[in-house]
Amino acid sequence: MAPIPKPRPKRLDKRAAAAAKATAWKKLRLKVFARDGWKCRICRERTAYDAHHLLARSLGGKDELHNLIAVCRVPCHDDIHGHVVVLRWRDDANRAGSLRIERVA
Repeated sequence: MAPIPKPRPKRLDKRAAAAAKATAWKKLRLKVFARDGWKCRICRERTAYDAHHLLARSLGGKDELHNLIAVCRVPCHDDIHGHVVVLRWRDDANRAGSLRIERVA
């Protein structure tokens, strides 16, 4: 009697994996916007359009709720990347909760 073959785990193709990742990112962005009251964390006046990573992914930051804040695209997100606005936080489990925002003179 031949042995029963073990079921192989199902692997997603590249397109399906990318679609799953995009869906997860959209859900996470919505959670960030809801947490921040659908307002920019910098100016508090505009509607939030972007989710900004506090610790960049290239530096080891992850796509997690505590590492993201809601910001408006123009001018606040541009000001962050242009070093007009400096974001500081305690390096703990809740970066978004301990965030301090400083404008460079």
